[in-house]
Amino acid sequence: MHKERGQSLVLGSVFLATIVVSLLYLFNVSQQNLNKTKLQNSADATVISGANLLARDLNFKAYTNRAMVANHVAVAQYVGLSSWGNFAEKTGENIADVTSWIPLVGQITSAVEGVLTAINQVLQPVMKGAVFATDIVNSGLSLSQDLMNAATMVALVETSKNVLEANDSDAYVDIASAVGVGEFLLYDWVDFQGSYDRQDDTGRYQEHFDLITNSVDPFTENRSFSWGFPFSQTIFPDKVNTRQAGGTELFKNGDEAEVWSAMDTLGFHVYHYSCRLTSGCKWRGGEVPVGWGASHAGSDKDTTNYRSDSYYGRSRDINGRASRYAHENEEDINSYYSGLQSFYDISQVEQTNTAPMLTLAISKDKSDITTSSTFNIGTENPDSTRLIDIDIEESVALPRDKLTVLSKAKIYYYRDQSLWGRSDSKWEYGNLYNPYWQVTLNETDNSERVLLTALALVL
Repeated sequence: MHKERGQSLVLGSVFLATIVVSLLYLFNVSQQNLNKTKLQNSADATVISGANLLARDLNFKAYTNRAMVANHVAVAQYVGLSSWGNFAEKTGENIADVTSWIPLVGQITSAVEGVLTAINQVLQPVMKGAVFATDIVNSGLSLSQDLMNAATMVALVETSKNVLEANDSDAYVDIASAVGVGEFLLYDWVDFQGSYDRQDDTGRYQEHFDLITNSVDPFTENRSFSWGFPFSQTIFPDKVNTRQAGGTELFKNGDEAEVWSAMDTLGFHVYHYSCRLTSGCKWRGGEVPVGWGASHAGSDKDTTNYRSDSYYGRSRDINGRASRYAHENEEDINSYYSGLQSFYDISQVEQTNTAPMLTLAISKDKSDITTSSTFNIGTENPDSTRLIDIDIEESVALPRDKLTVLSKAKIYYYRDQSLWGRSDSKWEYGNLYNPYWQVTLNETDNSERVLLTALALVL
């Protein structure tokens, strides 16, 4: 019976070793999973932070583009008011001259002329100052886009580093990913959007130009209308029609600054119905020019350079004679306006709502992960305890001395239909005029993971 003593100790030792190995395995696997989860969360936080910087850059450019468009439209309004001021003063002067011999009426028209002249003498320098101030603001907005673009690229690297360190001080951007981010900034991001000016021939400048001209208010675009009774009436066989015409136009000027040009005219169209043997019966007569004025800002081009009947609210077609005199009473605001400033826009011609995606690979060295080997368990006698020295890596084709995870963020444009009053199925494509660029995490595909594995093994 005494020979059977100690058998349970032997069995217990065997089972104890198995339990220890199992516990160590569970500990190592749990540490691996915890560190992978933490590493993935750190990578997601890092790539989201970087992508938010890029989206903020796009939205900043959208805000500043909108501001520049609004400022150019404001310049059109200032030029239009300048033209209208000259027109009003000249009209008052002409009417006062014609009616000066009429008792009481001449005194009234002379007083009105004095008021209009005084107003215009104040109006013109104010409009020049407004054009000058607006042009300075536009120059600053254009410069701010360049500065923001450069600062974003620098901040992307620094911010990613700081966010990653705050989430996991032992993690780092894998060298393969660092190379990829550099190529992303130098090629993908630069190719996605760029700076454009009047030398552009891709269509971006023309779109910017058209957006500005389509944004002017009705009064600035067309100030043409007919005066009603008693200024327009028919007492057969005579009739008179008093017509005011005017408008403000934006003209290209090659490599030089664009020109905002405005003209305003007033004419009495007097007709008499008569019959002649050679030409029959019809209304005969013409225009009596009453008032005219003009103004321009930008390159040194006055209204004589733009002679189409469709310009200036069809002023040349409506009041042809008065229009011919307009340049004699034209304000020159050239040196106060430098034209359309350079601006950023999306380079791609095809319609899209997605910017290039930012992808990051984050790694963590095996030595920075707490495992059984950290406590020297199973390492004192490796020949006899090799079962305890368990690898923490799962069976994946990655370098054995580190963990690596992949994270990708999508920068996309989305404007809710309720924000622009649409209830149909149409949507707005991505652009740099409305600030609706947003960020979300995006799934990585197998090809990206395979590429990352290959680069990590090589580098």
